[in-house]
Amino acid sequence: MTRWALLFCLLPAACAAPPAKSSDPRASWQEKTRAIRNCWTRTELQAFLDSIRQPDPHRQDLLDGGGFGAGSAPMTYFNLYSLDDTFALYVVWENPGARQGIRSTEVVGFPDALHRLAPELREAVAAIHRSPSPQRGLEFSPLRLIRAVNALHALGKEQALKALWAYDRIARELSLEDRTKHHVDEYRILPIVHLLFESPPGGFPGFILGAGDIPPPEGKAWPLFPIVLVEDVPFMMVSGYLLGGKPQAAADHLRLNLGPLRPAPLAPKVTALEAADELTQSEAWTALRLQPGDLGRKRWQIRRQALWAVGTIFAPRTEESSNDCCVDPTETQWRATVDRAKGSGIVWSPEIQDFILGR
Repeated sequence: MTRWALLFCLLPAACAAPPAKSSDPRASWQEKTRAIRNCWTRTELQAFLDSIRQPDPHRQDLLDGGGFGAGSAPMTYFNLYSLDDTFALYVVWENPGARQGIRSTEVVGFPDALHRLAPELREAVAAIHRSPSPQRGLEFSPLRLIRAVNALHALGKEQALKALWAYDRIARELSLEDRTKHHVDEYRILPIVHLLFESPPGGFPGFILGAGDIPPPEGKAWPLFPIVLVEDVPFMMVSGYLLGGKPQAAADHLRLNLGPLRPAPLAPKVTALEAADELTQSEAWTALRLQPGDLGRKRWQIRRQALWAVGTIFAPRTEESSNDCCVDPTETQWRATVDRAKGSGIVWSPEIQDFILGR
């Protein structure tokens, strides 16, 4: 065969459409992550993952990490990286604190735990799983809590309680390793219960998870502490808890004499940045009696939550931010950010359960 004949034979193959991508998201992520090498460092792995996944301001890139042991088995040292809203990459390292040396990787997803549930509960239970845990206050997402509360509100009280009990049951029945892999945390239930139901007689109990980084305030200014709801935007005041004993079971909140569901779904009435400002200038904020060292720290914890809530459509400009990643913007810079947000046309969309540019 001549060189030209060979070329014409090859042209159809060269011009043919590429093979169709898998319609199975898990299989697609498995294919993409096959390029990971066991010799990679954490930095190399992070850079690779950043190149194959879409950033989302409402989702943490690094979901979890640390070590755990079960019985006499050796310790497992791991990191759990988000891939999308459904799937994550579970990475086991060779040794603690290793900067390189990957023992294994696995694409995991919460759907693995949903097969045992009634189909009508699966979407709501998945929304519970995506909602924030009070044990991770620095990662608190107002938007994801709003979405979980509203998903359950749409079911009515009976079905909402079934979904909450179902998530609690999954958390209790999974092994330690599977809870770790799937990032299951029964305490996601607590903020949802406080916002979804009207208060039981005597009010809601606090989150008995240990000592928070600020004490519960006295009086009635914070009936949902450590959660506070401002113009239907929820904020989390506690960064985390230091456990000194056994925490309460999350299901204890489900055993309360809960009132009816809140009258309507959560629907933020102002931008999250305006809600944060309203909180930090309120009498309730004063009632916290924050120590000087906590005042600025907590103010910026609330402001960061507000920025995350609108992160898909709005972000501070360069001149409104510090050049140092560890230094918060000044009050002047924050005021400029809030003023620009007020004039930007940000509104809440019940249809997509997110803030949008709408006016």
